[in-house]
Amino acid sequence: MWDGILVAYGEIAIKSSSIRRSYVRKLMKNITLGLRSEGLKCNVKHKWSRIIVDVDDIEKAMSVLSRIFGISYYSPYIYIELSKLEDFMFQNCDILLGDAKSFAVRVRRSGQHDFSSRDLEVKLGSIIKGKTGLKVSLESPDRTVYVEVRNNDCYIYLWRRDGLRGIPLGVSGRVVCLVSGGIDSPVAAWYMMKRGCPLTILHADINNPLKFKNFINIARRISYWHLGEDLHVYTYDHYKWLEHIHDKGEKYVCMLCKIMMYAVANKLAEKLGAWAIVTGESLGQVASQTSRNLMILDSYSNLPVIRPLISYDKEEIVSMAKKLGFYDYAIARDSSVSSSIDCWARPRRVTTMADPNVISKLLLELDFNYFLNECVTSIKPVDLNVSL
Repeated sequence: MWDGILVAYGEIAIKSSSIRRSYVRKLMKNITLGLRSEGLKCNVKHKWSRIIVDVDDIEKAMSVLSRIFGISYYSPYIYIELSKLEDFMFQNCDILLGDAKSFAVRVRRSGQHDFSSRDLEVKLGSIIKGKTGLKVSLESPDRTVYVEVRNNDCYIYLWRRDGLRGIPLGVSGRVVCLVSGGIDSPVAAWYMMKRGCPLTILHADINNPLKFKNFINIARRISYWHLGEDLHVYTYDHYKWLEHIHDKGEKYVCMLCKIMMYAVANKLAEKLGAWAIVTGESLGQVASQTSRNLMILDSYSNLPVIRPLISYDKEEIVSMAKKLGFYDYAIARDSSVSSSIDCWARPRRVTTMADPNVISKLLLELDFNYFLNECVTSIKPVDLNVSL
């Protein structure tokens, strides 16, 4: 029945003409790469303010489009020439409306015509009503027939499926995202993808087999959304630093832990040319994430620290993690692994009002630079295809 898929973009349309062209090209490339990654042959082209996707397996293609950033909505369409539109509607309105008891016609039109969009809505509505006898309901129809007219081309569709919106992955610079095996950080990573940032994931390995297994599964799920750009995944031996500080840093252990994470992420970002560090921190969610502590942590990063979840509460983050498919991996337990998902180095008391002078002194006493070099040296890529 369907001839292809009509793809609309939203935010891209309000960019300047040069930026819009660049973003549209990238969106088309991401669509093509995403479809081909699923074994689909396709032809993707841009017409007026729409992207037309010609592909054989419509349902499978729509599943791919649901994971591509920058799409406002997408709809399977039937193509017909304008001169044949009225006859087509008369012949096929029963099929289009199915078992609906009421209907509406919505027309969007561009080009030179001797009729308005409203004129065409009335005309097509009259044809359908005369053929089927169904009630017209402009407020709450059982079925809406959408018609987009562009010069002599007509695209007919019956529903719109919402896309992810945002901007295409890859139009913004690469970022290094600190991803644990928990709930927050993958959601933060996803929001950066929505703003066009390809990801380099960095995991601080704390020598916890269960936590690492959860991380691998979460990274795989991130790759599910990361269509159109290569996803880079790295890990490093963070546990050596934790072993060194957990009985010396007292209530500053969490701050010292994060300072090392930030420092290693900065080193990796500088090497790869990434422009920022991304974390899943949310203001006030835990003791180390008070405004004062976050301010101090920022002072230990040469690059901007982006926190997409800064104003989210935990329930909102958990809800989004479930929607995106991260939650079950983050809370997973494994009977074959005896470790807990909790951090073994967390102290009983954590400072909420860190003193920068105390931190500076502790870093010096604990030979921070030596351990930073050890951590950076231990950075290695992770193959997400390896079985666990």
